This record gives sequence, C-alpha cells and structure tokens, in this order.
Amino acid sequence: MNKRCSGCGVLLQHDKPELEGYVDANMYEKSNICRRCFRLRFYGDYIFVNKSNEEYENILNRISKTGDLVVYMVDMFDISDELINVDKLLNNPMILVLTKRDLLPKSVKEDRIFKHLKTYNLDIIDMISISSERNYNLDRLYKMITKHKKSNNVYIVGNTNSGKSSFINKMIKNYSNNKAFITTSMLPTTTLDLMEIKIHDKLTIIDTPGLVEEGNIVNSYDYMVLKRILPKKEVKPRTYQIMEGHSLLIEDFARVDYLEGEKNSFTLYLSNEIEVNNVKINPIIKVKKFKKYSFDVNPGEDIVISGLGWIKIVNKAVVDIFVNERVKVYKRESII
Repeated sequence: MNKRCSGCGVLLQHDKPELEGYVDANMYEKSNICRRCFRLRFYGDYIFVNKSNEEYENILNRISKTGDLVVYMVDMFDISDELINVDKLLNNPMILVLTKRDLLPKSVKEDRIFKHLKTYNLDIIDMISISSERNYNLDRLYKMITKHKKSNNVYIVGNTNSGKSSFINKMIKNYSNNKAFITTSMLPTTTLDLMEIKIHDKLTIIDTPGLVEEGNIVNSYDYMVLKRILPKKEVKPRTYQIMEGHSLLIEDFARVDYLEGEKNSFTLYLSNEIEVNNVKINPIIKVKKFKKYSFDVNPGEDIVISGLGWIKIVNKAVVDIFVNERVKVYKRESII
C-alpha cells in the first residue's frame, strides 16, 4: 500500500535514498515521515528539492477545476505582484489571508494595507489578517471558512514561507483531534505534494507546495543566514536621516546609495537581527555577485527588497540599490 509522508505529502519509498520520500527499508512499515522531514524537523538539516513553478501552476489548474474554496495565504512582510499571477490561475472562491501580523509593528494600521491590496482588483470573497503564532483572528478565519466552503475540501495556497504550514498546524491544534502535524520551515519546497489533513468530519484542509517566488531572497542564502534575515519577532522600524552622497549598508545583503535629493528620512522594515550602517558612498564596498537597481522614488512609495524587507522614503529621491544578482528589488505604493 502506498504511504505518504505526513510532513511533506510525498510518497514514501525505500529503494532510492537520493530521491524524495526515502525512508530506511526496516522503518518503512513503522514510519509516517520521510528521512528529509525527519532531519529537518529534529536536526534543522535541509535538503534542497528542485520544484519548478510549472509544477505548481499545474496544481493550481487542478484546484481551479474543483470549484472548492481556496485560502490564499500571503506573508504580510512580503506583499508583491505575485498576488495577481495566482489570482489569474484560479477560478475558485478565494479568501485572502495576510499572515504573520505579529511581525509588523503594532502601530501599523491594517486598514491601510487592505486599502492597498484592493488596488490589485483581486477576485476574492473576503480578506483577513492573522497571526498563527499568537492565535490572532484564527477563530474569525475558521468561521469564514465554514461560511464560504463549497464542500468539505478547502485548499491552502501561497508562496514559500507564507505561513501555510504553521497555520495548518494551528488549525489541527485548535479544531481537531488529529495528532499529526506537518513539517514547517522557512526554507523553500518544504511541502512537496498535495496533503489532505482532516480537521473533522465536515472539514478537510488540503495543503499545497509553496510557489517559489522568483527573486525572493530565500532562494539565495543558506539556512543559517535565513535564520537572521527572516523576522521572528515584531520588527522595530529603524529611521535614518540621510544626506545626498550617503549609503545605508544592510550588512552584505544590500547597499542603498542616496544619489540625489534633499535631506531625507529612510525608514527600514527588516529583521531586528540585521545590522545597518549609515556611511558615505564607497564604491569599493560591494555586495557579493551584485546587481544594481536604480529608482526615482516619489513621496508615498516604498522600495522593496524581496524577502528581506522594505524602505519607506519620505521625500523625492534618486537611489541605487545593490543586491545579490538573484534578488528582486521594486517600487510599490507605500503600505504604511
């Protein structure tokens, strides 16, 4: 009988150690978790599995044909145009869920973020922010799901590290007698296949592999670095008064050069563990394997370094930003 890993959803097998789903042959009958998930869960060891976004899009196309409710989870710390791409692939009724509310400062007004998201013209039936860590708004979301579901099946979709697995584990804990929990990690491709998790007789949640967002910083650094890059606690905004000709050095992850403009205020929203220095522009200071982005920034716009955080700039500015060549940087309307 075929068995699936309760951690990542892949079929278990004991013949090929180099492939996903492997367990030792003598443990196959007893185990409900693959070696990869076991090592990740108990030792923090991560084995990369290459999954293309084409595979993910095929899964979304299958989901679209079901007509079932979709819960689309988006990291509040990483709101991007990927929202539109996923929306185009799904015809299902959809609840947009902004996760990790506990990471943003309490002073941040959710209504401002919701207003920004409405400019995307997404085809959604409801929207809510949550924190699985703090149990914030989970009862409200559970009631939304109960109200809008079309059958017992509800699909959970979202980018890598959007908080899907943490949410599902909290749903299991809060609303189910199920004792099995799925593997959580900040790293890409933790969930490898569709996973059905029965919450109770009237609700089965189906987890999906996370879309690996092209240009996100999580694809460019290893586990030990990501532990510092990705926030774990409420972010404390850092504001710097910047003169033309100065740089903000965000360790060796990014260099922000202020090329043109009056004295300005730059507020950074990123992990509290990352060091930032305000120095005069020095072309000798390089980001490894760097790529340069140039922007004319207007009042009311943010500069986003995908997966790392964002910079709110008060006055008009001309800036160059140097990041790893695989990391995406872009402008958006300010969400705060």
